[in-house]
Amino acid sequence: MNWIHRGAGPAAMRALALGSLLAGPLAGQDAPGTPPVLEAVPLPPAGTPIVYVNTQAILPVAPGADSAGAAFQRVSDEFESELDSLAVEINSLINTYQQQQSLLDPAGRQQKEQEIRDRQQQATTRQQELMGELDRRRAALLEPIVVRVNEVIEEIRAEYGYSIVLDIAAGVVAADTSLDITTAVLERLGVDLATLSAQPGT
Repeated sequence: MNWIHRGAGPAAMRALALGSLLAGPLAGQDAPGTPPVLEAVPLPPAGTPIVYVNTQAILPVAPGADSAGAAFQRVSDEFESELDSLAVEINSLINTYQQQQSLLDPAGRQQKEQEIRDRQQQATTRQQELMGELDRRRAALLEPIVVRVNEVIEEIRAEYGYSIVLDIAAGVVAADTSLDITTAVLERLGVDLATLSAQPGT
């Protein structure tokens, strides 16, 4: 649906421009399908060929996630405000045209309509630019968190001689929970499992 249309307001722009971008570890702390992390579980025996981790449960609570999430929200709010202003401006152009339409000759109507179309196209282009920039900002904020999580996963893998560590968040149909090293990663990151368990949604 075209987000610039008669009667469209800032909320319509906000829903389209930001809705899909707010999904992810920095935006939703309780991702659907994330199993609760309640207590530490024993690590699989050393030398186990394949173990797994759930990064979807780790990233939202990893060190730095809260501050990164707050920074991302500030950026998204700033972009949202710009999109809201564009929507208001275009609605104003449309309303003014509708009020003056009967007084304009065909050439005048054509000119005003073209002005509105041009502004709509400019706004669409700007919306796409902001969405791309928001993606880049989110990736930049996530990068140091992901790097540290991966370092810890590799530390545990090397220490216990695991051959392969799969990320169950990437898609696994079924897995033996005794092969899960998620809580060990959280503990090594310094996450308090007791506090985490007490949070709503865990």
